[in-house]
This record gives sequence, C-alpha cells and structure tokens, in this order.
Amino acid sequence: MITDPPYGSGGFLAKDTTKSSKSKYVSSDASYQQTLPDIDGDSLHPEAWKELMLNACKEAKRVLKPGGYLLMFIDWRNLPALQEAIHAAGIQLRGTAVWDKGRATRPNKNGFRNQAEYILWGTHGSIATRETPVYLPGVLQHATLTNGKVHITQKPEALMSDLVEICPPGGVIYDPFMGSGTTGVATLKSGRQFIGAESVGQYFETALNRCRGVLGGERI
Repeated sequence: MITDPPYGSGGFLAKDTTKSSKSKYVSSDASYQQTLPDIDGDSLHPEAWKELMLNACKEAKRVLKPGGYLLMFIDWRNLPALQEAIHAAGIQLRGTAVWDKGRATRPNKNGFRNQAEYILWGTHGSIATRETPVYLPGVLQHATLTNGKVHITQKPEALMSDLVEICPPGGVIYDPFMGSGTTGVATLKSGRQFIGAESVGQYFETALNRCRGVLGGERI
C-alpha cells in the first residue's frame, strides 16, 4: 500500500486546518486554482482527520499480506499523529524516508526552507524475504511539479517510480487515496498490478484516463 493521503495540515490552529486545501496549498495566482477541485478529507477537524488516518491504517493491516509494506506521505506538522495511527493499527513502523523537493520550494524568511516531505514506512509483521533484495535510498531528490498539474498536490512520477520498487516484481500496489493516479501510472509502467480508490469524481476520472494511457486504452 503506497499512498499520499490528505495531510489535514496548514497553519498552527484547528481553524487553519479546516480551510480548503486550495487555500492552504495553492498560490492564488496559480492557473489551476479555478480548475482543480479540493482534496476530500483534507479540511477535517484534527480529531476527525486522525480517525480517518487510523481507519486507513487499519485497512492496510487488513489487506496487506504478511510482510507487505505500507508507505504513507505526510508533512512535518502531522508526522507524529500519523506515526501514532500506524502504531495503533498494528503496523510495524520501520522508519521515515525523505522527499527532498529541491530549492524551488517556498523559503521562510529568517528560517529554513520547507524543502522536505516525509514517507513513513512499515510492514505487516516481519519484513518478508525476497529473491532479489532491494536497497532503496532514504532521501529521494525530485523537484516538485510546477506546470501541467492535474491534481493540486500531484507528486512527480519519477518519485513514485522509485517508491514502487519496494514491492516485489509482479506484485500488487493499492492506493486508497489515489488522487490523479500517479502511483498507478508508476506501478503499471513497472509491470506491477494496481488497485486504486478516489472519492473526488474529477480526480477519479483523471486517474482512470492516465492509467488507461499506460495500458494502451485497455479496459480497466
């Protein structure tokens, strides 16, 4: 299970987190401010967001095979809360990888640039042995997308291509918050199978079309 869930973040107070995702994450003059929808589940009260993440982690525990992996993106604000949800669901938390987004990210005057997002990863029980081990980097360097976005927090395909290598060849990757389907595109291009779910209709259709494009228009 590899997923980029709603972060439920933004600001420092509960009233800040409940603002629309576009008002929190998208510049007011961005071209897609008016064309792309908000993220479902991102504007919840913090306690409701924690419940959503706990349920997602419990679902991961239910569907993962023994030794299967859970990878979840998050920002620095809700990193501790997501760690708690993973632990509470019975997933063995293994560590944190870093997505280095590059110096094009927004700077903070007299402070540090918000240049990183995080990927919490764990397993359903012990890590399974595999015929050919993989040794993946703990810091993944890929620039954020600035043009042509079809989702307001769309991840670079190259980043997701790195992450899907955690799944054994021919395996299945599930994304319950698939957004515009970038995880699905990377998964299918790698020869693995993909299962995705998305509650926002426009993003669901975008994900379907992108995945169909990888498969040459085959029915999915």
